[in-house]
Amino acid sequence: MRTDPVRLKLEELLDANARFDLAARGTTNHCPMALVALAEMGASAERLQVFFDRWEREYALSAPPVEMVIAREDWSRQLGNAAAFGALRLLFLEWIREVGSVPVIVAVLDEVPFAPATQAFHALIRLAYGIEAAHSGEIASGLAALVSSHLPVAVQFDERRPAGSVEAGFEHVVDAMGGSAVEASSITSRLRVVASDARFRQAILSPPASACLLDDLAQATIAAYWRSRNFTILHMVTATHAARILFAQLPQAMAERLLPGLWVALCAAYVTVGRRASGEVDVPDLAVSWSDVRRLAVASDDDHVIKMAYTCLCEYRRQPSAVYLAAAVRPLLSNTGERLRKSV
Repeated sequence: MRTDPVRLKLEELLDANARFDLAARGTTNHCPMALVALAEMGASAERLQVFFDRWEREYALSAPPVEMVIAREDWSRQLGNAAAFGALRLLFLEWIREVGSVPVIVAVLDEVPFAPATQAFHALIRLAYGIEAAHSGEIASGLAALVSSHLPVAVQFDERRPAGSVEAGFEHVVDAMGGSAVEASSITSRLRVVASDARFRQAILSPPASACLLDDLAQATIAAYWRSRNFTILHMVTATHAARILFAQLPQAMAERLLPGLWVALCAAYVTVGRRASGEVDVPDLAVSWSDVRRLAVASDDDHVIKMAYTCLCEYRRQPSAVYLAAAVRPLLSNTGERLRKSV
């Protein structure tokens, strides 16, 4: 994260975001996540302010007054209590200011079941972006969202065989569920349908036996997104990157213990979209650079497009692949009408 006027403006706006509710008009509060991604991709302080102002006008809801006080020893009793978000945020923020963020993150994830599907993965993403911005308030908000909106997808693996690959594991549960998309009004409601379906709990395989499972998940989800352009699968891509950020903060043994929970949540999300095309990823030849992606993303007002571009940029830096550039630029070109493809 930069240490200049952009950093100062980002901190100011993330602080100001505390006056917004966890929810927004027709969506969740994506504003802080988009601000972090914009800053990391080179947005100016003025651009951050413009994005924030637009979000406040068009989407933001005022946070309700915090009327409850939660004792530190009692916070886990609020698991799944959406009304406790504000009080949990204040509790976690005070705790972080006393001992630092990592001990609090570890304590929370050690106490309650890891539920990355919570808020259609946005609680996890918000926590991860708070970590990247080193912003105590956003880390507290991410933790509070994970607890108050808790959406578990509970599975006991026992002696189940591992999937041969990430893709094979995804397709196995899709086949077991009949191959049709889940009908419901939102990603979260569709995830709840899958989580409560005995067929899913019986069919899911153990995670693939891979020493690089997180990398395998990243590659599988970006390939699935490129083939499908599916909005739910986009969230799988950004959630996998968010998990990478989070797990890097944790003791290795803890990260390894939490990784199967990510696997289950991603399998559940994949099931909701139904059977999709598989096979090799055919990426077109693009006359486009990451500088173009950053420029277009910084100019975008679409929070999901911004986060997707940033995720693809980060994952490309880690493991270069043409599919990341192609997946990042496609929605940006759709938004702007620009055409940078060599052959149409």
